[in-house]
Formats: sequence, structure tokens, C-alpha cells
Amino acid sequence: MFFLLPERLNKKRNSLIYCLNDIQLNDLSDKLWGGSSDSFFPHEENNHHKLNKITLSNKSIEWMDDTIINISSQMIDGFNRYLNLFEIVSIDEEDKKLARIRFQYFKDRGYNIQSIDAKKT
Repeated sequence: MFFLLPERLNKKRNSLIYCLNDIQLNDLSDKLWGGSSDSFFPHEENNHHKLNKITLSNKSIEWMDDTIINISSQMIDGFNRYLNLFEIVSIDEEDKKLARIRFQYFKDRGYNIQSIDAKKT
């Protein structure tokens, strides 16, 4: 997921990173604040201001419509409001299984899908 953020920021695009729960949100927040200069990403949690380009949330997502990055392993209600949707899938077998279901859902509805192997970026 970290490889997506610099590109989104360079394009001045708002990005909402959707987390499963408070634990995942807090863990990601710590990583984004505590990283080195190339992985430090200022952000807000469950709130969005015009000047801030990265928001983490595990709650309602109705206040943004640019880019959503899903790290939750769940289907997101209202995902179709967004111009861009990125689904981040871990190497966990259960996570992969759930991602395949979401992938098929998007494919069946005619969404243009591109798969990116983060290990190759």
C-alpha cells in the first residue's frame, strides 16, 4: 500500500484508507507517522479536511469520493462512489479467499480491473 501513496500525493489526490477496525487503523497510523522520510505520511483519522490528502477510517466513508484503498478484507458499502478503488490483499490464505470473492463481484459488474503485484513494484 505504501507504494500507492506517493503517486496519489503527487497527483494531489485525496486518499481514504479503509481499515477493518480500530486495531488495524491505529497500527497503520503508527506506521504512517513513524516511518522514515520516504514513508512518513501525514494523515487524519475518521475525519477529512481539504488540506489533508490522506485519511484513515474504519467508519462511514460518505465524505470523500476520490480514491479509496481497502485494507479491511471486506466489501465496502458505497465503493462505487469513488473514482479509484484499490484492494490490498495480504499473503494470508483467508484474506486471499475473501479478495477473490470481491474480485469476482467487481468483474461480474463490468469494472475495469488491474492486478498489481506489490512485490514487483
